[in-house]
Amino acid sequence: MQRLRTAIQPYLGTKAYYRGALAVMLPVTVQQLINNLFNMVDNLMVGSLDVQGLAISAVSVANMPVMVFNGFIFGLVGGGGLLISQYYGAKDRRSCQGIFWLQMAIALVNATVFFLVLYLFPENVMRIYVSDPYTVALGVSYLRIIAFSYFPAAISGACIFSLRSLGQNRVPMLASMISMGVNVVCNYALIYGNFGMPKLGVVGAAYGTLIARLFEMGFYTLLMMRERMYFHFAPLDGFRLEKRVRSQFIQKAAPMIVNEMLYGLGLNIFFWCYAKLAESALPALTIAELATQISAVIITGGSSAISVLIGTALGAGELDKARDHCKKLSLLTFLISLVSMTLCMGIAFILPQFYSIQAELRSLATELSCILALFLPANFMYSFCFFVLRAGGDMRNAMLLDSGYMWFVPVPASVLMALLLPGRLSLVPALIIVQVLMNAKLLWAVRAVRKGTWVRNLTLEQP
Repeated sequence: MQRLRTAIQPYLGTKAYYRGALAVMLPVTVQQLINNLFNMVDNLMVGSLDVQGLAISAVSVANMPVMVFNGFIFGLVGGGGLLISQYYGAKDRRSCQGIFWLQMAIALVNATVFFLVLYLFPENVMRIYVSDPYTVALGVSYLRIIAFSYFPAAISGACIFSLRSLGQNRVPMLASMISMGVNVVCNYALIYGNFGMPKLGVVGAAYGTLIARLFEMGFYTLLMMRERMYFHFAPLDGFRLEKRVRSQFIQKAAPMIVNEMLYGLGLNIFFWCYAKLAESALPALTIAELATQISAVIITGGSSAISVLIGTALGAGELDKARDHCKKLSLLTFLISLVSMTLCMGIAFILPQFYSIQAELRSLATELSCILALFLPANFMYSFCFFVLRAGGDMRNAMLLDSGYMWFVPVPASVLMALLLPGRLSLVPALIIVQVLMNAKLLWAVRAVRKGTWVRNLTLEQP
């Protein structure tokens, strides 16, 4: 027993330590929870439009490109964010400001590309995943509106993740509350035709999301112009960035962008596989993923704590302190993962009952939700390892473990299932196979963190 206590002691923090970590995590977690609660309400509204779940399928498929778009933004601001975090620790505000505006410009270029593809070729995008004419038509009408939301989403995303890298999470939380409130009200009015508005159905959901995104963008723009947040309105600062810092940004952001886009594409291939195996079951899969979104909420909060606590310690040259943070946060992450798994199991039996879809789909949604919940502890611990590697700029290991492994093992397996087993393999075993393959990389991730190649002060390195 004494040996066990001695072994676990380095992983235990004081009450003050946990209060500090939770102070960083909770605002992000609350923000994401608000997003998911409102998304759940939106999903319920769309789900009530037909019992077959075709409207849910159409919106889910139409939103698949968002995963790739968000992957680009996440990689971009992830690479920039780890530098912002470390330069913030080194008290170099000028570099932080320049990095912020450089990633803002790149994010808007990315939004333009996605807008052109989705607005000009919406039917082609829909037919990649589904073949039902009614589902395709609904998705096309949704995409032509939602394509415009990629511009405000790019601006807001750059602001949110940059502020998170500084541990400043209250502003994003407030902005999220406002925009999601607007989203729910607009969806209620435009989907069903309430408050004297036209009844637009799925198109109303697209307009609701677009209006909410514009409100959120306006909120951040106003704060920047009034200099009420750390980053002020000075777009040209991105072009005035020191060559050394700009080279660092390219070296760190480029691999992360590639990694996150490949990861988003991989998730799209998984969805394509499931659609080929059982297109009619997609509404159940959508509900199942929504039921386990509380895990993504908490993981996002945990990533913020890792970025701030470990990133700023590395930037300040406190390498031993960064290692200590890693140990303490690892145990905290594991304990939180068990709580998340329990909550998601409970939600799995409750959430599907609120949907006005066929009983068979509700039952399948519960089964799929439970499967996803069982893999949450492994998901949590892998995410922890990934964000630790990223905080220290160890992009080689982070990329090999994330998109590299994904495209070498589970993606080929899912493609083979989709091509060889339609009508012979149901959605349940397919989901289990993908989850087992995706989580098998945890052992390599833990080994990479223990190796310690991430313990580096990037502010002192020459590109």
